[in-house]
Amino acid sequence: MKGELERQELPRKTPRRVADEWRALRSVTVGNAFTTGEAYAWFGTFLGLFPPFALFTRMLWAAYSGRASVDNAILFWGLLLMLMNAVCCLVGRKMGGLVGRKFGDPRARSLPVLLLCSLLMAVVWGVITGAAGGAVGFLVGAVFGVACAVPVAVAAFPVFALLHHALSRGGMIEEQRLWPLAFGVPLTAAALILSPWIK
Repeated sequence: MKGELERQELPRKTPRRVADEWRALRSVTVGNAFTTGEAYAWFGTFLGLFPPFALFTRMLWAAYSGRASVDNAILFWGLLLMLMNAVCCLVGRKMGGLVGRKFGDPRARSLPVLLLCSLLMAVVWGVITGAAGGAVGFLVGAVFGVACAVPVAVAAFPVFALLHHALSRGGMIEEQRLWPLAFGVPLTAAALILSPWIK
């Protein structure tokens, strides 16, 4: 009788969350898998890298396309924009991980709540990342950084959130499913920014 009671109480004493089980099975069944926080950190990294790079490239091209030679002004602005891009990438990663950890398991929410949460996450990510990257441009650039980052984030975050929701299990997403999302959504945004049809 005592042994039977111990067997029944054992699962209660050692509860396991689904995410913990996924972590334990990472190397055995699915290879490498990422938590929601890790997935959003990578997404934030590439969203802070590719769209700003596309925007800065377009700005430099428009400003200096008619010039015959490279001068000091082009080098100065190019280096400044590269520094801003690096800050956007680093802060975007940090903010992506932060909002992703707060978000938790995306499958625990209904689709309307998921979309609403992703829009709120996008605004927070865009304001902080855009302000940090823009502030490198003599501090006044922070306003322009926010104005550029928030629309991109509001467009990209819901797309990533819906795809992540569809492909994740128990708050974890497999590596081979994450990379197309983490690269693909920001690269699509960057391609749209570079598109000649968008003025």
